[in-house]
Amino acid sequence: GEDMRVGKVLMVLALGLFMVLAAFNNVLTWGGAFSADGAVAMTIGMQETGQHPNLMWRAIDSPIIVALGAIGIILVEIAAGVLALWGALNMWKARADSAADFHASKEKGLLGLSVMAVLYLLGFQAVAGEWFMVWQTPAPTILAAFINLAMALLVMLWVNTKDD
Repeated sequence: GEDMRVGKVLMVLALGLFMVLAAFNNVLTWGGAFSADGAVAMTIGMQETGQHPNLMWRAIDSPIIVALGAIGIILVEIAAGVLALWGALNMWKARADSAADFHASKEKGLLGLSVMAVLYLLGFQAVAGEWFMVWQTPAPTILAAFINLAMALLVMLWVNTKDD
């Protein structure tokens, strides 16, 4: 019924807010996480990895690439957040409509959650985790990215179920 629809709206809203806040925090902490000695620089510079000689050719120390990587992360976070919030608004407006109309209202929200999932799977797990070997570092980056990926996928699966 409508209670389940409201639950779906709230979950999409929550993840949209999560992503907008992530972007906002990354902008506010630009001098920390995204500075020359911040998280992005340490990741693409492979500074805390095992530094295996056969892998270190991948390391990048260009401040321009660090900045572009940081900006890319923030832009994707904003896109995911805005799309999810837009979708939550559409879903809220359609919560009392027919099942078909409510299902159609999920499009932007599901797209936002998909963007979120791609960021954490491709950006953090594949690129940072495997290409730049973040799994070898003591930082909990891979676990945090997995948790965020799991949140996006679980909410996507539930939101995409049929409604009465």
